[in-house]
Amino acid sequence: MSPHDRTDFEGISLYERLPFTWVSADLGDLNELDHANHESARALQALAVYEEMPREVSSDSAHHHASPELLHLQVKVDVLLSLVGRLMSNQADAPARHSIVLRSQSVEWSGPDHVHAKPGDSGYVVLYPNPVLPLPLRLPGRVVGSVERSGTRWLQTRFEHLTPAVAAGLEKMVFRRHRRQVAFSKGTGVFTETGIFRASKF
Repeated sequence: MSPHDRTDFEGISLYERLPFTWVSADLGDLNELDHANHESARALQALAVYEEMPREVSSDSAHHHASPELLHLQVKVDVLLSLVGRLMSNQADAPARHSIVLRSQSVEWSGPDHVHAKPGDSGYVVLYPNPVLPLPLRLPGRVVGSVERSGTRWLQTRFEHLTPAVAAGLEKMVFRRHRRQVAFSKGTGVFTETGIFRASKF
């Protein structure tokens, strides 16, 4: 792995077990790349709205500080996202969950789709970052290597051909989720028990 590749596997990371699949593909189809980037940018926008929206809209303090128009919009967005998520869940089953280490420029993954990929392969990483809102991200990339940790093989995939909107949205999502994982894990064993947050193993 070149020094450039190694930098893609450093920095702020998100440790999760998420619905994930690898779809082998030639990344020379510009129309398909544009379509995938457009879909992922929209999904990242929806996730940001859903995850950054204040959840306590019914509290007295929230009503006191928020305008009626904003509260009405929040309720409408919540309902819309809930309906979209339910519709998508009914239309298609999510892929099997994989252990992943997600960064803004790369992902390391381990799970059943290993049999479909090897270093040098190109294709699309398809992952569902939020099970409540099953909007998939379809991210073009290339498997650049593999590494073994604690007896488990991880494939290292570097993203390629991301548009600025997708790259920025992905970076914000990773930072947002990483910050919450660190906050929630303090004083609890929730992430180490579930395997979602095992920083020492990476």
